[in-house]
Amino acid sequence: MDTVSAFDFLHSLFMLKSLLGAEFGNSGKSDRPTLSMQEYVLMKKASEAKSGNADLTGIREFLAISKAAVSQMLSSLERRGLINREVDPQNRRNLILSLTSTGRIALKEKSVEVDQRIAEIISYMGESDALQFTAIIEKMNDALKASSENRRSL
Repeated sequence: MDTVSAFDFLHSLFMLKSLLGAEFGNSGKSDRPTLSMQEYVLMKKASEAKSGNADLTGIREFLAISKAAVSQMLSSLERRGLINREVDPQNRRNLILSLTSTGRIALKEKSVEVDQRIAEIISYMGESDALQFTAIIEKMNDALKASSENRRSL
């Protein structure tokens, strides 16, 4: 049976990261503002929030990014005219996010693009392999989290 070398494993991870970035990055095909995948997820979650009260902590955890990164993304999206943000008058610790009409169009376009690309990948891989791949990635994430926690506890 073949054994996986650490270098081959690492190379596969870098290739996956690079290909995912290329596949789900900004397409540049439109005159409209393009969205990164992280911006897409943030806007999608914000559009689904009740009363515009987006769960920024949940978004941050979903994207596995820092508070500062979320704040920078919000500033960028607001500067580009894709979202509006206001302080919640009922709870000043919360932000109310709303998509502008330009933001709704950009989100809709990105949603179609993402859905098509994912459907193509799943079609190529097959449903069974796609499910297995998802399970392997989840297992890898768990292993990396456990490893990180072990290092912190030392």
